[in-house]
Amino acid sequence: MRHLNLHQLATFQVVAKHCSYVRAAEELHFSQPAVSAQIRQLEESLGVKLFDKIGRKTHLTQAGEELYLYSQKIFSLIDEAMETMESLRSPHYGRLSVGADTTVGTYVVPKLLGKFHQMYPDVEITLEVVNRVYLLDALVNNRIDMVIMGKIPNEVPVFVAPFAPNELVLVAPPTHRLAGVVKVPFAELAREHFLLREMGSGTRAALEDAFQEAGLPLQVSMQVGNNSAIKQGVAAGLGIALISRVAIDMELETKRLVILDVEGFPIMRQWRMVHLKDKNLSATARAFKHFLLQHTNHLTVH
Repeated sequence: MRHLNLHQLATFQVVAKHCSYVRAAEELHFSQPAVSAQIRQLEESLGVKLFDKIGRKTHLTQAGEELYLYSQKIFSLIDEAMETMESLRSPHYGRLSVGADTTVGTYVVPKLLGKFHQMYPDVEITLEVVNRVYLLDALVNNRIDMVIMGKIPNEVPVFVAPFAPNELVLVAPPTHRLAGVVKVPFAELAREHFLLREMGSGTRAALEDAFQEAGLPLQVSMQVGNNSAIKQGVAAGLGIALISRVAIDMELETKRLVILDVEGFPIMRQWRMVHLKDKNLSATARAFKHFLLQHTNHLTVH
């Protein structure tokens, strides 16, 4: 039975990454002959050739390419095992990866992470702020501990807990024809042009659903990738928009934007905390989950 030496495999992985013995030696702080010796011993142990030297260039053989893929999986599992062992010791010295949809991740979650950081200053925190499509991909593929999102995924079994209300309001510049008008009929919106978020945005989906239910056409003036650009566009008179109430405090205060009083609005949604049901949360992630659940009871939005 052949045996795999992890030290040799680690050396191989670096050589394979660069396709260069010289650069691998520099990264590993070894001599080039020492690197070559490690690869030679690994090749002898496995009974295959891992690299070809063609001219001055080093190339992976087919066996080398296959082993490189496996080495990445092996060391990923080793890293995961070490992180798990570390997290089992204490929630104070682990890693925490949180994802949040664009709006809540910009206007709500950072404040809570700041409070959590004060309690656990040595925890390494990563926050990914992306739209629902990317968030769901990160969750399903287990690249993230937990997410704050609106629509619950049905692709995989998940744990779900309420996080905060999400009030979606229609905004326009103060000079707009509907500004200050009370109880505007929904049908009036068919005359308006809208600035929409990108495909995959929960806010966009909510507006499209509302128009579809009303049987009215939704006229789009522009597709914009973030809330800041949406607000700038609305203030510049490019159209009106549906946006989360938490995102417009400053614009309302400075009177750059106003909320329109239209039948059927605001649209009330809910942000939720979600993680994979089968995920073995680290002690750090469990501490953050407990922290979030405590704060959601009295979390005020705007």
